[in-house]
Amino acid sequence: MKKVAELKIYGHKLVVKSEEGEDYIRAVEDYLNNKIEEVKETTKAVSTLDLALLAALNITGEVLKSKEMLERLGRKSEELAELIDRRLV
Repeated sequence: MKKVAELKIYGHKLVVKSEEGEDYIRAVEDYLNNKIEEVKETTKAVSTLDLALLAALNITGEVLKSKEMLERLGRKSEELAELIDRRLV
């Protein structure tokens, strides 16, 4: 069942529906606010939209790198499982 939560992202209130629990929603809120603050400290972007877009780009990069690493680990674990199976036969 989806729950309604009010978030505050960089001073803007948003109401979202989510099946995740309150702790998860707050963790997402905190993570995004922290990423926006990081961008603010390292760039000269001044508009809220620019800060949000740059934070979104950074987060997207993190997600893609994590996805790539997960795929590599999956392939490696399959290779190791095959090696183990061959040794056991």
